[in-house]
Amino acid sequence: MEYRSIFKEIQQGIIKPIYLLYGTEAFLIEECINFIKTKAIDEQFLDFNFSVFDLNEIPIQQAVMDAETLPFMGDKRVVVAKNAHFLTGAKASGGVDHSVDSLQAYLDNPTDTSILILTVFQDKLDERKKVVKGLKSVGAVVPFMPLKDQELWGWIKRQAQKRGVQMDDHSAQTLDRIVGNDLRRLQQEMDKMASYVGQGGLITEEVVYSLGSRTLEQDIFGLIDKASRLDIDQAMRIYYDLLKNKEEPLTILSLLARQFRLILQVKILSARGYSGQQMASILGVHPYPIKLAAEKAQRFKEKALRRIIAYLAEEDYRIKTGQIDKSLSMELFFMRLRDMLES
Repeated sequence: MEYRSIFKEIQQGIIKPIYLLYGTEAFLIEECINFIKTKAIDEQFLDFNFSVFDLNEIPIQQAVMDAETLPFMGDKRVVVAKNAHFLTGAKASGGVDHSVDSLQAYLDNPTDTSILILTVFQDKLDERKKVVKGLKSVGAVVPFMPLKDQELWGWIKRQAQKRGVQMDDHSAQTLDRIVGNDLRRLQQEMDKMASYVGQGGLITEEVVYSLGSRTLEQDIFGLIDKASRLDIDQAMRIYYDLLKNKEEPLTILSLLARQFRLILQVKILSARGYSGQQMASILGVHPYPIKLAAEKAQRFKEKALRRIIAYLAEEDYRIKTGQIDKSLSMELFFMRLRDMLES
């Protein structure tokens, strides 16, 4: 089931007895849990009929027992069991002894007064397991993966509509470029921009550029993007803007080295046929930086990347050992960057 379909069903009052919400987009999983909770439980009985179990510390059988308990002065009880790693191929932490048989027995006869929600922040389930097959047949199994491109821009525009303001495609795409696909941060940015333009107002690209909060890492990616297009002057302008914002040259150098290493790693893994999701898992990096690095990797030669990384490592050592002034080192880097890229 696609994630938007589940929200539509719940809005229509169609709530299943069991849900398995999995994937790496934690924000949407939390949003879905809250939506189910709001629709199923009267607010005055929330403290009595809503419970959360962390399966890294508590066995699944305790969550099942709670789901089998009748709600207190209400129609429904909602039980959330987080970190259900036994449904994936990943090893669970904490050494908790889970009785999967108790969950399987519950699937055979779920109570109609409870909603059991299992969550796991993994991008894949172990489809071979009987309990996973049982969850698919009895309840709703919904993947929540990071939103990107059209899907993300649509989400941003819907957030604008919820706040009573307007936003076009270009502005949504610009906000994506500036902030990235961290939905929690995007919500905060939308609150700020909606407040600025007022009810019924229009969030333009100009508003996004003036109010959107950039991170240092995103500015570094912007700098690298300009360098990849051999626009060294613009790259240097970004660097000088960072200095005006009181960023340290050594910090900038370290982040440049880290991002160039990421681009090189992505370039190598892409050549070996790995997908973006696989690379994110291997490198332990969120899928969005992987996507950006993959775009940059197409414009860099592997030899040039290795040369730049080696140069930055050497400069880092020279700065820290007092052989060169940190500001001078960065100036020289930009002066030599074009040669490193072209030779």
